[in-house]
Amino acid sequence: MLALLLLTACAGFPEPRDGLRFEDGLTARQWFDRLIEGHGGDLSEDPRDFNLAMRGHWYRAIQRIQPLVTDADYRVTAEERYRPADGLYVVRHEGPAGSKTIRRQGDSIRIWYDGQEVEDEQLLAASAMTTDAFELFHFGPSFLARRAVAMSRLPEGRESGRRYPRLWIRIEPGFGRAEHDEVVAWIDPDSHRLFRVHITLNGFETTQGAHVDTSFADYVQMGGYWIATEFEERVRGPIRIKAHDWQITGRDVGRGWDSADVAGPIFEGAAAAPAGSVRVGED
Repeated sequence: MLALLLLTACAGFPEPRDGLRFEDGLTARQWFDRLIEGHGGDLSEDPRDFNLAMRGHWYRAIQRIQPLVTDADYRVTAEERYRPADGLYVVRHEGPAGSKTIRRQGDSIRIWYDGQEVEDEQLLAASAMTTDAFELFHFGPSFLARRAVAMSRLPEGRESGRRYPRLWIRIEPGFGRAEHDEVVAWIDPDSHRLFRVHITLNGFETTQGAHVDTSFADYVQMGGYWIATEFEERVRGPIRIKAHDWQITGRDVGRGWDSADVAGPIFEGAAAAPAGSVRVGED
């Protein structure tokens, strides 16, 4: 029954409205510019490499509903290698079942399980979607800046007595193989950094019509940019359940690895050491 619910039409995702007025007098674009500035700028053209380690926990219900998307037997810990200037994003997951490596660049995606490359179309589509989403989660509004084709302000969001400016953003392409997706960005009114993103997931057949949000906490600086280190993801529609919690456990910038070091299932050369175990670049 729960799996069937996730195939239904999207329920309750915020929609833009005409005629809204705001006391601050700022446009959606002006708030988006503040958001980029609050994160330390747009890192899209940064030629350095950014390296993260993470550890997470998947909740049981989401594993049952979306086994291919969660891939929870493999996606427990991870090492990520990212080079924004050429859009190269590689992640090596580890879990009780073994290892999974995903190499994503532009429209291209390759996947290895336990060192063996696989070409299953469903696995490729699910992994393309989740990898793109994690680029947004970990590296913030620079991802949105590259893909936004429309944006507008929504009524402020409220949580725990605080009020948050919110932006509705349409991105093309969407996450993974989606032609488009929608994102609602909640902005911390003091730091101008992301407090939460609420997103549609059109890039995989069993998530079409579903939407999730991810909340961010404990920001730190990394190479001049601000990144979150604590994340909480929830399915918000058409059902409401907890999905995934994770933490950044290591980080470093500017090792100088090259594409050959992340060309296969095992990180080699300058990419091999765990994130945070080497002192390079700038905090």
